[in-house]
Amino acid sequence: MNKLQERNFGLYAIGRLVSLIGSGIQMIAIPLYILDLTGSGTIMGVFTFISLLPILLMAPFAGVLGDRWNRKKIMVNMDFARGTLILFLAALAITNNLNIYILLVCQVFISLMGSVFDSSTSGMFPELVGEDDLIRANSIIGGINSSSMIIGPILGSIIYGFGGIKYVFLINGVSFMLSTISEMFINYTSTTVSKEKISVKVFFEDFKEGFMFIKASKSIKAFIFFACAANFLLSPAFSVVIPYGLKKFIGFSSEHYGIISSGFPIGIFLGNILIGAVIVKSSSKLLIKLGFFVQTFINFAFTLTLFPDSISYFGGPSILLLVIIFVEFIVMGVFNAFVNTPLSTNFQKIIPNKMRSRVFSVLGMLAQAGVPFGAIIYGVLLDLIPVYALFMAMSIVFLIVSLVFLGIAPDESFEPKKANI
Repeated sequence: MNKLQERNFGLYAIGRLVSLIGSGIQMIAIPLYILDLTGSGTIMGVFTFISLLPILLMAPFAGVLGDRWNRKKIMVNMDFARGTLILFLAALAITNNLNIYILLVCQVFISLMGSVFDSSTSGMFPELVGEDDLIRANSIIGGINSSSMIIGPILGSIIYGFGGIKYVFLINGVSFMLSTISEMFINYTSTTVSKEKISVKVFFEDFKEGFMFIKASKSIKAFIFFACAANFLLSPAFSVVIPYGLKKFIGFSSEHYGIISSGFPIGIFLGNILIGAVIVKSSSKLLIKLGFFVQTFINFAFTLTLFPDSISYFGGPSILLLVIIFVEFIVMGVFNAFVNTPLSTNFQKIIPNKMRSRVFSVLGMLAQAGVPFGAIIYGVLLDLIPVYALFMAMSIVFLIVSLVFLGIAPDESFEPKKANI
C-alpha cells in the first residue's frame, strides 16, 4: 500500500473496530434481554426475522445507490443515523419507556440503514487498497471484525448483567458516533458517482445489469447456492438456537454465555492472523476445503456436548463444560475464516468496480433470503423439540450442502483469474 492507502485503510479499520465493538455489546445483550423479558424461543426467532427481512427487501435499492452515489457519504450518513436511533433507544430505556414493540420497530430501521451501509462499503473497500494487498487487507479486516466480537460479547454480558439494556444502547450509540468521525477523514473520490437522476427505469436497468452478471457467472451461482443454504442453517443457529441452548437448556449465566460466545470470533481472529501472516500464499482451494470439513466435524462435536447425558457427565453448567464449548467455538471460528476470507477476496476480484455494490447487494439478498424464515422455524422448533436434536439435524444437512458445493463450484471460485478492480 502507498501512504494514502495506508491512511485510508487505517481510518476505515479504526471506525469499523469501534462500531463493531458497540454492535457486539448490543448483539449479545438483546437476546438476553428478550429471554429475560419473555423466556420464549419463538420471540427470539421473531426478533431475528424482523432484523433480517428489511435487509433483504432493501438490498436491490441499496446496491443501485452504492454504485451511483458517493459511497463515503453513504457510509458516514448511515453510521450517524444508526447512532442517533440507538441513542434514542438508550433514552427510552433510561426513562423506563422501552418495550419489545418499540425495540422491534427501531430494529427495522437500523437494519434498513445497515443494508445501505453494507452495500456501499462492500463496493468501496477494494478501492481503498491495491489488488496485491487485497487478501492481506481482508484478513486484517476479518481480524478486526472477530476481535471486536471477542471484546463485544464479554463486555455486553458484563454490562447487561450489571447495568441493564440502557447502558448497552448508550455505549453502542456512542460507538457509532465515533465511527462516523473516523470515516469522515477518509480521503476518497468515488469513481462511480452518476449525475443521472435515479428513476424507476434506471433502477431496474441497473439492477438487471447486476443480476445478469451473476447469471453469467458459474462461480457466483455456485456460491449463492451454498451461501443461501448455509446461512439458512447456521445464522439462525447462532442467533437463536445457541443462546437458547447455552442459557436455557444447559443453564449458563449471562456472563458465562458472553465468554463462550467470544470463542467463535477469537477463532476467526486467529484464523485471519494465520491467513494474513503465515499462509497468505497458500492455495485458496485447499484452505476452503479444510475449513468446510473441520467446521462440520466441530458442529457434530458441539452437538454431543448438548446431549443431557453429556451435560450431566460434566456436572451441568460447570467450568469444565464451559471450557470445552469455548474451545470448540475457537476451532470452529479458525476454520470459518479459512472459508470466508478467501471466498470474499476471490469475489472482490471477480466483480467489476462499476457494478460491485449492485452485485454484492444482490448476492447478499439471495444469500440471506432464507435466514429470516430459518429464524422463525428454529424459534418455533425450540419450543417443541430438544435443542440437541435440532442442532444435530442442522449439522447433518450442513455436511451435505458443503459436499455438494465443493462438487459443483468451478475452479474460479477458489483460484480467480486476473482481478478486475
